[in-house]
Amino acid sequence: MLDDGGIAQVLLKPLRFGLTMAYAPRGPLAVGALGDAIAALRRALARHRCVALLCDPEVPDSDDLMRAVARSGARRSPVFVQPRRTLLLDPEIDPDLLLKAMRKKTRQYIHKAERAGVVTEETDDLERFHRVLRIVGERDRFAVHSVEYLERLRAGFGERLHVLMARIDGEDVGALMLVRMAERAWELYGGWSGTHAEERPFYLLKWRAIQRMRQLGVARYDMWGLAETDAPADPMAGVTEFKLGFGGDVVTWIGALEVPVRRWLFPVWQLAGRRRLARAAA
Repeated sequence: MLDDGGIAQVLLKPLRFGLTMAYAPRGPLAVGALGDAIAALRRALARHRCVALLCDPEVPDSDDLMRAVARSGARRSPVFVQPRRTLLLDPEIDPDLLLKAMRKKTRQYIHKAERAGVVTEETDDLERFHRVLRIVGERDRFAVHSVEYLERLRAGFGERLHVLMARIDGEDVGALMLVRMAERAWELYGGWSGTHAEERPFYLLKWRAIQRMRQLGVARYDMWGLAETDAPADPMAGVTEFKLGFGGDVVTWIGALEVPVRRWLFPVWQLAGRRRLARAAA
Protein backbone atom coordinates (compact mmCIF):
# COMPACT_ATOMS: atom_id res chain seq x y z
CA MET A 1 0.00 0.00 0.00
CA LEU A 2 1.16 3.52 -0.81
CA ASP A 3 0.64 6.57 1.35
CA ASP A 4 -1.54 8.15 -1.37
CA GLY A 5 -4.01 5.24 -1.22
CA GLY A 6 -2.62 3.38 -4.24
CA ILE A 7 -1.09 -0.08 -4.32
CA ALA A 8 1.85 -1.73 -6.11
CA GLN A 9 3.60 -5.08 -6.26
CA VAL A 10 7.34 -4.49 -6.33
CA LEU A 11 10.11 -6.95 -7.20
CA LEU A 12 13.48 -5.96 -5.72
CA LYS A 13 16.63 -7.15 -7.47
CA PRO A 14 19.91 -7.05 -5.52
CA LEU A 15 22.95 -5.19 -6.83
CA ARG A 16 26.43 -4.98 -5.39
CA PHE A 17 27.21 -3.08 -2.20
CA GLY A 18 23.76 -3.69 -0.73
CA LEU A 19 21.94 -1.65 -3.40
CA THR A 20 18.75 -2.76 -5.16
CA MET A 21 16.73 -1.94 -8.24
CA ALA A 22 12.97 -2.33 -8.45
CA TYR A 23 10.31 -3.40 -10.93
CA ALA A 24 6.58 -2.79 -10.44
CA PRO A 25 4.70 -4.92 -13.03
CA ARG A 26 1.52 -3.29 -14.30
CA GLY A 27 1.65 -0.78 -11.46
CA PRO A 28 1.29 1.22 -9.45
CA LEU A 29 -2.50 1.14 -9.30
CA ALA A 30 -3.43 4.68 -8.35
CA VAL A 31 -6.50 5.90 -6.51
CA GLY A 32 -5.69 9.48 -7.50
CA ALA A 33 -3.13 10.91 -9.91
CA LEU A 34 -0.65 8.40 -11.31
CA GLY A 35 2.24 10.83 -10.79
CA ASP A 36 1.44 11.05 -7.08
CA ALA A 37 1.41 7.25 -6.78
CA ILE A 38 4.78 6.98 -8.53
CA ALA A 39 6.22 9.64 -6.22
CA ALA A 40 4.90 7.75 -3.17
CA LEU A 41 6.42 4.52 -4.47
CA ARG A 42 9.75 6.25 -5.03
CA ARG A 43 9.77 7.52 -1.44
CA ALA A 44 9.00 4.04 -0.13
CA LEU A 45 11.79 2.48 -2.19
CA ALA A 46 14.35 4.98 -0.91
CA ARG A 47 14.24 3.09 2.41
CA HIS A 48 15.48 -0.04 0.62
CA ARG A 49 18.70 1.48 -0.77
CA CYS A 50 17.07 1.38 -4.20
CA VAL A 51 18.82 2.93 -7.21
CA ALA A 52 15.96 3.03 -9.72
CA LEU A 53 12.40 1.91 -10.37
CA LEU A 54 10.98 0.47 -13.59
CA CYS A 55 7.18 0.42 -13.72
CA ASP A 56 4.58 -0.11 -16.46
CA PRO A 57 1.16 1.06 -15.25
CA GLU A 58 -1.84 -0.37 -17.07
CA VAL A 59 -3.16 3.01 -18.18
CA PRO A 60 -3.70 4.24 -21.76
CA ASP A 61 -0.91 6.32 -23.25
CA SER A 62 -1.40 10.05 -23.73
CA ASP A 63 0.80 13.13 -24.02
CA ASP A 64 -1.01 14.84 -21.15
CA LEU A 65 -0.48 11.86 -18.84
CA MET A 66 3.19 11.61 -19.81
CA ARG A 67 3.71 15.28 -18.96
CA ALA A 68 1.98 14.75 -15.62
CA VAL A 69 4.07 11.72 -14.60
CA ALA A 70 7.25 13.48 -15.74
CA ARG A 71 6.74 15.89 -12.85
CA SER A 72 7.20 12.92 -10.49
CA GLY A 73 10.58 12.19 -12.08
CA ALA A 74 9.39 9.40 -14.39
CA ARG A 75 10.57 9.13 -17.98
CA ARG A 76 10.02 6.64 -20.79
CA SER A 77 12.38 3.69 -20.59
CA PRO A 78 14.23 2.31 -23.62
CA VAL A 79 13.52 -1.23 -22.36
CA PHE A 80 10.23 -2.86 -21.47
CA VAL A 81 9.05 -6.11 -19.90
CA GLN A 82 5.33 -6.23 -20.64
CA PRO A 83 3.76 -5.51 -24.05
CA ARG A 84 2.53 -1.95 -24.55
CA ARG A 85 -0.06 -2.78 -27.18
CA THR A 86 -2.74 -5.40 -26.65
CA LEU A 87 -6.23 -6.56 -27.61
CA LEU A 88 -9.10 -6.48 -25.11
CA LEU A 89 -12.41 -8.33 -25.47
CA ASP A 90 -15.55 -8.36 -23.35
CA PRO A 91 -16.65 -12.00 -22.82
CA GLU A 92 -19.92 -10.81 -21.24
CA ILE A 93 -21.18 -9.79 -24.68
CA ASP A 94 -23.63 -12.32 -26.13
CA PRO A 95 -21.62 -15.05 -27.90
CA ASP A 96 -23.54 -14.58 -31.15
CA LEU A 97 -22.66 -10.88 -31.12
CA LEU A 98 -19.01 -11.65 -30.37
CA LEU A 99 -18.89 -14.04 -33.32
CA LYS A 100 -20.56 -11.46 -35.54
CA ALA A 101 -17.94 -8.86 -34.59
CA MET A 102 -15.10 -11.16 -35.67
CA ARG A 103 -13.51 -11.16 -39.07
CA LYS A 104 -15.29 -13.48 -41.46
CA LYS A 105 -12.36 -15.90 -41.80
CA THR A 106 -11.92 -16.19 -38.03
CA ARG A 107 -15.60 -17.00 -37.58
CA GLN A 108 -15.44 -19.54 -40.41
CA TYR A 109 -12.36 -21.24 -38.96
CA ILE A 110 -14.01 -21.58 -35.52
CA HIS A 111 -16.99 -23.30 -37.09
CA LYS A 112 -14.72 -25.42 -39.28
CA ALA A 113 -12.85 -26.68 -36.20
CA GLU A 114 -16.16 -27.54 -34.54
CA ARG A 115 -17.33 -29.50 -37.58
CA ALA A 116 -13.95 -31.29 -37.75
CA GLY A 117 -14.44 -32.59 -34.23
CA VAL A 118 -11.66 -30.66 -32.52
CA VAL A 119 -11.93 -31.37 -28.79
CA THR A 120 -11.06 -28.72 -26.18
CA GLU A 121 -10.70 -29.30 -22.47
CA GLU A 122 -9.30 -27.80 -19.30
CA THR A 123 -6.50 -29.73 -17.58
CA ASP A 124 -4.18 -29.65 -14.58
CA ASP A 125 -1.47 -31.56 -16.45
CA LEU A 126 1.36 -29.05 -16.85
CA GLU A 127 3.67 -31.64 -18.43
CA ARG A 128 1.16 -32.07 -21.22
CA PHE A 129 0.87 -28.31 -21.69
CA HIS A 130 4.65 -27.91 -21.65
CA ARG A 131 5.16 -30.53 -24.39
CA VAL A 132 3.06 -28.51 -26.83
CA LEU A 133 4.62 -25.21 -25.75
CA ARG A 134 8.11 -26.61 -26.27
CA ILE A 135 7.20 -27.60 -29.85
CA VAL A 136 5.91 -24.08 -30.50
CA GLY A 137 9.04 -22.52 -29.00
CA GLU A 138 11.40 -24.64 -31.09
CA ARG A 139 9.48 -23.83 -34.28
CA ASP A 140 9.12 -20.09 -33.65
CA ARG A 141 12.49 -19.68 -31.90
CA PHE A 142 11.51 -18.33 -28.53
CA ALA A 143 12.55 -19.46 -25.07
CA VAL A 144 10.13 -21.61 -23.06
CA HIS A 145 9.99 -21.64 -19.27
CA SER A 146 10.55 -24.94 -17.47
CA VAL A 147 7.79 -27.09 -16.02
CA GLU A 148 9.06 -26.08 -12.58
CA TYR A 149 8.42 -22.43 -13.43
CA LEU A 150 4.87 -23.28 -14.53
CA GLU A 151 4.35 -25.18 -11.29
CA ARG A 152 5.37 -22.07 -9.34
CA LEU A 153 2.77 -20.11 -11.30
CA ARG A 154 0.12 -22.63 -10.37
CA ALA A 155 1.20 -22.56 -6.72
CA GLY A 156 0.90 -18.78 -6.73
CA PHE A 157 -2.40 -18.41 -8.59
CA GLY A 158 -4.13 -21.64 -7.58
CA GLU A 159 -7.57 -22.09 -9.13
CA ARG A 160 -7.19 -18.75 -10.93
CA LEU A 161 -4.69 -20.35 -13.32
CA HIS A 162 -6.35 -22.13 -16.25
CA VAL A 163 -4.79 -24.47 -18.81
CA LEU A 164 -6.82 -25.39 -21.90
CA MET A 165 -5.84 -27.90 -24.56
CA ALA A 166 -7.07 -28.73 -28.06
CA ARG A 167 -6.95 -32.34 -29.29
CA ILE A 168 -7.54 -34.13 -32.58
CA ASP A 169 -7.72 -37.93 -32.63
CA GLY A 170 -6.12 -38.03 -29.18
CA GLU A 171 -3.19 -35.78 -30.20
CA ASP A 172 -2.61 -32.49 -28.36
CA VAL A 173 -2.39 -29.81 -31.03
CA GLY A 174 -2.99 -26.58 -29.13
CA ALA A 175 -2.33 -25.21 -25.65
CA LEU A 176 -3.32 -22.02 -23.84
CA MET A 177 -2.61 -20.81 -20.30
CA LEU A 178 -4.58 -17.97 -18.73
CA VAL A 179 -4.66 -16.29 -15.36
CA ARG A 180 -7.81 -14.77 -13.90
CA MET A 181 -8.11 -12.11 -11.22
CA ALA A 182 -11.49 -10.64 -10.25
CA GLU A 183 -13.24 -9.64 -13.49
CA ARG A 184 -10.08 -9.71 -15.63
CA ALA A 185 -8.22 -12.48 -17.46
CA TRP A 186 -4.92 -12.50 -19.31
CA GLU A 187 -3.45 -15.01 -21.74
CA LEU A 188 0.05 -15.95 -20.58
CA TYR A 189 1.44 -18.65 -22.87
CA GLY A 190 0.18 -20.85 -25.65
CA GLY A 191 0.35 -21.89 -29.25
CA TRP A 192 -0.47 -24.36 -31.99
CA SER A 193 1.68 -27.46 -32.55
CA GLY A 194 1.74 -27.03 -36.33
CA THR A 195 -0.13 -30.24 -37.12
CA HIS A 196 -3.69 -30.63 -38.44
CA ALA A 197 -3.63 -27.19 -40.04
CA GLU A 198 -6.78 -27.81 -42.06
CA GLU A 199 -8.87 -28.25 -38.91
CA ARG A 200 -7.82 -24.83 -37.47
CA PRO A 201 -7.70 -26.09 -33.86
CA PHE A 202 -6.19 -22.98 -32.28
CA TYR A 203 -9.06 -20.79 -33.47
CA LEU A 204 -11.53 -22.96 -31.60
CA LEU A 205 -9.26 -23.16 -28.53
CA LYS A 206 -9.18 -19.36 -28.28
CA TRP A 207 -12.93 -19.15 -28.66
CA ARG A 208 -13.54 -21.81 -26.01
CA ALA A 209 -11.13 -19.99 -23.66
CA ILE A 210 -13.11 -16.77 -24.07
CA GLN A 211 -16.34 -18.62 -23.32
CA ARG A 212 -14.80 -20.33 -20.28
CA MET A 213 -13.83 -16.94 -18.89
CA ARG A 214 -17.38 -15.75 -19.54
CA GLN A 215 -18.67 -18.60 -17.36
CA LEU A 216 -16.37 -17.42 -14.56
CA GLY A 217 -17.61 -13.82 -14.69
CA VAL A 218 -14.71 -12.26 -16.57
CA ALA A 219 -15.56 -8.90 -18.14
CA ARG A 220 -12.16 -8.09 -19.68
CA TYR A 221 -10.15 -10.66 -21.62
CA ASP A 222 -6.61 -9.57 -22.52
CA MET A 223 -4.88 -11.39 -25.38
CA TRP A 224 -1.59 -10.07 -24.00
CA GLY A 225 0.36 -8.41 -26.70
CA LEU A 226 0.26 -7.13 -30.26
CA ALA A 227 3.06 -5.91 -32.51
CA GLU A 228 4.28 -2.42 -31.65
CA THR A 229 3.55 -1.30 -35.22
CA ASP A 230 1.34 -2.37 -38.11
CA ALA A 231 4.35 -2.93 -40.38
CA PRO A 232 4.16 -6.27 -42.25
CA ALA A 233 7.85 -6.86 -41.52
CA ASP A 234 7.32 -6.80 -37.75
CA PRO A 235 8.18 -10.23 -36.25
CA MET A 236 4.83 -10.19 -34.44
CA ALA A 237 2.81 -9.29 -37.55
CA GLY A 238 1.39 -12.78 -38.09
CA VAL A 239 0.41 -13.23 -34.44
CA THR A 240 -1.16 -9.77 -34.45
CA GLU A 241 -3.27 -10.51 -37.53
CA PHE A 242 -4.47 -13.75 -35.96
CA LYS A 243 -5.52 -12.03 -32.74
CA LEU A 244 -7.17 -9.08 -34.48
CA GLY A 245 -9.46 -11.51 -36.24
CA PHE A 246 -11.32 -12.01 -32.96
CA GLY A 247 -12.49 -8.39 -32.83
CA GLY A 248 -12.21 -6.40 -29.61
CA ASP A 249 -10.42 -3.15 -28.91
CA VAL A 250 -6.75 -2.36 -29.51
CA VAL A 251 -5.28 -0.52 -26.52
CA THR A 252 -1.84 1.05 -26.13
CA TRP A 253 -0.66 1.41 -22.55
CA ILE A 254 1.73 4.13 -21.43
CA GLY A 255 4.60 1.63 -21.41
CA ALA A 256 7.66 1.24 -19.23
CA LEU A 257 8.64 4.23 -17.10
CA GLU A 258 11.91 4.55 -15.25
CA VAL A 259 12.26 6.64 -12.12
CA PRO A 260 15.49 7.64 -10.37
CA VAL A 261 15.25 6.78 -6.68
CA ARG A 262 18.80 7.80 -5.74
CA ARG A 263 19.73 10.28 -8.45
CA TRP A 264 23.48 10.21 -7.92
CA LEU A 265 23.44 6.41 -8.43
CA PHE A 266 21.02 6.45 -11.35
CA PRO A 267 23.86 5.91 -13.91
CA VAL A 268 24.23 2.40 -12.43
CA TRP A 269 20.73 1.70 -13.72
CA GLN A 270 21.39 3.35 -17.07
CA LEU A 271 24.61 1.43 -17.69
CA ALA A 272 23.71 -2.03 -16.43
CA GLY A 273 20.45 -2.29 -14.57
CA ARG A 274 17.88 -1.77 -17.34
CA ARG A 275 18.45 -4.90 -19.34
CA ARG A 276 19.26 -7.04 -16.33
CA LEU A 277 15.93 -6.23 -14.73
CA ALA A 278 14.01 -6.66 -17.98
CA ARG A 279 15.51 -10.13 -18.47
CA ALA A 280 14.94 -11.18 -14.87
CA ALA A 281 11.32 -9.99 -14.78
CA ALA A 282 10.28 -11.44 -18.15
